[in-house]
Amino acid sequence: MKQFSFSYNERLHLQSDFNKVFKNGKKLEHRALRILVYRRKDNGHLRRLGLVTSRKVGTAAVRNRTKRRLREIFRTNKHSLETGLDIIFILKPETASQDYNSLKKIILGLLESAGFIKAEAGKLGS
Repeated sequence: MKQFSFSYNERLHLQSDFNKVFKNGKKLEHRALRILVYRRKDNGHLRRLGLVTSRKVGTAAVRNRTKRRLREIFRTNKHSLETGLDIIFILKPETASQDYNSLKKIILGLLESAGFIKAEAGKLGS
């Protein structure tokens, strides 16, 4: 049974972890969002998420709502991702104007085109 929680260990916390992803991560670009993905060498089974935003995205309420949407997309689709990945979503001002389904389609499309989605995952987002 898959567990759809988003635990403390599935979040990026340390600045050194963020720096590793920024320095060595693969960059995936969209006009609304930038994604950095780094494959850890520790053979860990966890996929970890970090979020980066600026005030250019909008007011605090807008930024928080957008971050909640991105965390939810990660939480419900993390099982289709390869293991041992560190992912950072960098929000752009355009991100806030996207609804949940648009963001989901953008993120899963970028990750699939870069080959970070498991082959046996089947249909995404189901």
